[in-house]
Amino acid sequence: MIKNKLLIGALLVCGLFSAVAQENSDPSAVTTANSQITEVRLDGFEDASFWKVAMPLEQGVISRQSRVGRPSDLSSDAWNERDEKYGIPNVYAKEKVLGVKVEYMKRGHHWFSLKPQKPIMIEGICQEITVWVAGRNYNHTLKVLLQDFYGNSRQLYVDRLRFVGWKELKVSIPESIIQRDFHFVDRQGIKFVGFLVECDPVETYGTYYVYFDELRALTDIFNEKTRDLDDMVDGW
Repeated sequence: MIKNKLLIGALLVCGLFSAVAQENSDPSAVTTANSQITEVRLDGFEDASFWKVAMPLEQGVISRQSRVGRPSDLSSDAWNERDEKYGIPNVYAKEKVLGVKVEYMKRGHHWFSLKPQKPIMIEGICQEITVWVAGRNYNHTLKVLLQDFYGNSRQLYVDRLRFVGWKELKVSIPESIIQRDFHFVDRQGIKFVGFLVECDPVETYGTYYVYFDELRALTDIFNEKTRDLDDMVDGW
């Protein structure tokens, strides 16, 4: 009887730890006394002039253009609930996406980049970056380009573009990317610099199209909300 009670108690404890672990696996579900997780909309890719594209001249020709369309999920109730959860007004334009066209000159280990006209500051401690992509089922690799707190350039692997239609891609920001310095309470965060696509040499022929929509970041803005308003600002 005693062994049975001990076994039941052990199972209950294991179940409790399992439930806590599953709950904390979702960054948006983390809420503690020293955190305030929210989602911020960085860009909707409605205006192609805000973005610049580049690739080596000897590899091919690249261009970008605003195109009418969007992922159908952006019209779903789940997406509207997501906006409401994080206080994002559901009045932003959703009519267009950004299309990138690459015309290869020859096969090889090619690459091309997509960058905003200037880096986008992500305030707080960024947990995750998400973007909707239509990759046309190619074996190319998508990476995100960042600058850490000190301005150092970093690259993070996002995913292979081996899927048909639209897919929301996510990349977690590791602790190895420095986002703050405890000496400075008025500045923290990282900068989004753009995307890098590394092409599979087997599939670098003809014309390649890829589309982007709805760039967002999940970030902890606790320090921004609790900062002393009378504290001095450095940088003069």
